[in-house]
Amino acid sequence: MNRPLSYRFAEFVTRRSWWILSVWVVLAIVLRTAAPSWNDIAYDGDFEYLPSEMTSVQGDRLLDDAFPGIQSRSQIVLVLGREKASRSSKVELLKTDDIVGLDLLRRLYHRLGVVSWRRGLEHGYTSGNPEDTPNAAWASWITLSREALDQSIRLDQRFYERVAEQLPDVKSTHTEPRMAIAYWDRGRLLEAWGGEDEMVEGDYEAALLLIPDLPSQVIPITERDLSGWDSLLDVLAWEDPVVGPRLRKDGVRLAVLKLSSELAATGNIKTIDAVNELIDQVTRYSMPFTEPGLELRMTGSAAIGGETLMGARDAIRYTELFTVGMILFILTAVYRAPLLVAIPMISIGFAVVVSMSLVALLTRWSMQGIVPGLDIRVFTTSRIFVIVILFGAGTDYCLFLISRLREEARVSAWPAACRRAISGVLGALIGSAMTTVVGLGMLWIAAFGKFHYTGPVIAICLLVGLLVCTTLTPALLRVCGPAVFWPSKVQQQKRKPRSLLGPSGSQLASQEHSGFWGRIAILLTRYPATAMLIGGALLILPATYGFKNEGSVTYDLSSQLNHQAESRRGLRLFAQHFNIGEINPVTVLICRAEDSARADLKKDVRKLAAELYQQEGVTTVRTADDPLGDFPPSRDMSLFGSDAARRRILQNHRVAQRYFFSDVPKYENRLVRLDVMLDGDPFSVETANRVIKLEQFLKQHLNSEGSNWKTSGIDTKVLLAGTTPSIIDLRSVTLSDNRRIKVAVVVAVLLILILVLRRFFLSLYLILTVLLSYYATLGLTVWFFKLAYGNDYVGLDWKLPLFLFVILVAVGQDYNVYLVTRVLEEQRHLGAIAALRRAVSRTGGIITACGLVMAATFFSMTAVVWFPPIARTFGFASESGVALRGIVELGFALGLGVLIDTFYVRTILVPSFMALVGKATGK
Repeated sequence: MNRPLSYRFAEFVTRRSWWILSVWVVLAIVLRTAAPSWNDIAYDGDFEYLPSEMTSVQGDRLLDDAFPGIQSRSQIVLVLGREKASRSSKVELLKTDDIVGLDLLRRLYHRLGVVSWRRGLEHGYTSGNPEDTPNAAWASWITLSREALDQSIRLDQRFYERVAEQLPDVKSTHTEPRMAIAYWDRGRLLEAWGGEDEMVEGDYEAALLLIPDLPSQVIPITERDLSGWDSLLDVLAWEDPVVGPRLRKDGVRLAVLKLSSELAATGNIKTIDAVNELIDQVTRYSMPFTEPGLELRMTGSAAIGGETLMGARDAIRYTELFTVGMILFILTAVYRAPLLVAIPMISIGFAVVVSMSLVALLTRWSMQGIVPGLDIRVFTTSRIFVIVILFGAGTDYCLFLISRLREEARVSAWPAACRRAISGVLGALIGSAMTTVVGLGMLWIAAFGKFHYTGPVIAICLLVGLLVCTTLTPALLRVCGPAVFWPSKVQQQKRKPRSLLGPSGSQLASQEHSGFWGRIAILLTRYPATAMLIGGALLILPATYGFKNEGSVTYDLSSQLNHQAESRRGLRLFAQHFNIGEINPVTVLICRAEDSARADLKKDVRKLAAELYQQEGVTTVRTADDPLGDFPPSRDMSLFGSDAARRRILQNHRVAQRYFFSDVPKYENRLVRLDVMLDGDPFSVETANRVIKLEQFLKQHLNSEGSNWKTSGIDTKVLLAGTTPSIIDLRSVTLSDNRRIKVAVVVAVLLILILVLRRFFLSLYLILTVLLSYYATLGLTVWFFKLAYGNDYVGLDWKLPLFLFVILVAVGQDYNVYLVTRVLEEQRHLGAIAALRRAVSRTGGIITACGLVMAATFFSMTAVVWFPPIARTFGFASESGVALRGIVELGFALGLGVLIDTFYVRTILVPSFMALVGKATGK
């Protein structure tokens, strides 16, 4: 007898149960041991994964090539000030507020001195022999270290003078936090690299006077823990006599920490922790010296990027915790049987360990080039999707298998029941899983790296989950036997001829179909047209709203963080006094085809800067001639006035050295850098449009006929870098990806449905119901968060519509496939309407349970918002995490969408359509 493949597979699993269990245990151990940690191979950020041909990516690459080792890729801005009552009002800092500022800066400059010294050592010339010839990199870092230590000591002296002046009753301490170690460090620096003996001895004497046993306490410079500070390149602060005027206004002072790390580099978490520790030290020591109301906040691109990573970390922690907790609760409520709770949890645990270890191992092989052609990357936030989808889908697979096993165990012996259950659900499980796998796999066609890699990674993990649930789970059930249902029992009954809704004449059929889902089945099949029209009409209104607001998204990175995030609070304080664009300039890179004299190049730059000031929205242009943009063409300046003197000093300050012109031979006297500040929010559409116009102007102007920039008939290359150009490219790429991916996902899922169901119009209808569900979910999500955020609503996270679409279209078909395949199975023995009633009544409860599980796993992504306050209300200690709005919004939307699919689409729209078709065809 030629038995179906599904039956032969089921027979193999049930006969080789112990062998299958052993294989999975060994596989999990081997992969877990061999695979690297997820955090070690995970990437972060958004801009880094734009296509290489985008303008901002080429600009960043050119910056790295032309300014190696000194390129600041992000920054932290420390804001010391008092809040204004309104934008137009004025506020002044108190004299005692200077004490706090001096305390902050003396600590900052000391850290800069130590970091620069260490970096100088790393660049060679460590012997200290005056006969050695130092290289330029070594000399610049040692010089910066000396300047920073000098500044730290001067500020330390002023700090205690100010304390004595303003608060004569306060006794100063000559222990910590006196900067005795700064004297010692400067003495060691001077002693090692040619300082005068008197200065060296003076520094040692000052250090020992403050702390006599300091030598026994000092850690050598090469052994000091610089965790969090190793990316620090420079500190620009309001006390600097040259750049200081641009960093202070009435009521606020700024200190800018220039960092070598990317905006969203994982190392920025340690940097934020280190800066927060420094702020805490200043707050504890010197804040009591002044009046309440003074704030010391942190913001800037690195602060926003770092806190975004912290938000992802918190979201992962809460999501994993609540995903497991919610599934345990639902399984316990559904089964009230210990083994039926344990077996799905064990199965999913194996699926998570094996799949994530496999992906991590493949990623490392891809990064190292071990496997030719392998191209896999993972991201920090990818872990969230893997966890929730694996736990949700895996639990659903287990629930359907166990539900079918319970049915079969009533009429068959345990081995036969296991075979029948596996064989009966295998097609539905594979079909539903493949819609998700193929749908998510379509993200591979995306140009944006995060989309391109995330979908296939989740698909791989889901395939592993499917394999676990169709092998390991039934093997566990087979080994445990009927005891899995303990403390309840399954009474075996003989099979009887099928009736309309079940075994004829049996008490079982009466009990099953007199229940809730039995009544729903009867109602839907009696009035299918009414149910379908009313059901569809109720979704049309929110779906229309969602369709109109599908583009209502924001690319504002800072808006991802909640109001309590430190960088958001710092940004609000900064924005009260400064234009936010001042810490997010647009970097313009102009590269001529041929070399030219430096003097001629500077002359052309001055002329270009004057023309840039005439462009819409341009407030400041920073060039080598005007490094801070303090002297626009409209500003009158005499040749021998104070402004002219300050301008000359600025041109020789370190902020201008090796910044506007490259010293790399390849680009020397060819490459020019300008920083352009625009009026407005760098994340807004209005600013983006201004930057696009600015780029068009530069390309047309510099390459027009007769332009001094065009040499030998070859066009000058113009590239833009910075936050706004990166957002422009990100928006362009993701919008293009959205259009292509949505079409690809719909077509791919439709083909899978046709392949599985063999019903074209039914498959097409299922796609249409999920599309309706998607737009209705999107509309309700927009409405909810507009209400929740109020005036703070600027749009949903830009990633939400695409991920919501792909996951809902793919995952949302699971329950439709479960129902329809059961209907088609029942139609082998019953008529269309009878089969539909039986399928709805038999699957209604279990599909509802599956939908609740999947929705609960998605809603767990929002736990970082609501759990901490609830825990504190009941007296439990719980720290508030840094909630990422994008993850919270997506978790809410996905959970809502699954509930709509479970309780509305599958319950009303799909059965009513099948009833109409059944009545019309008479089948």
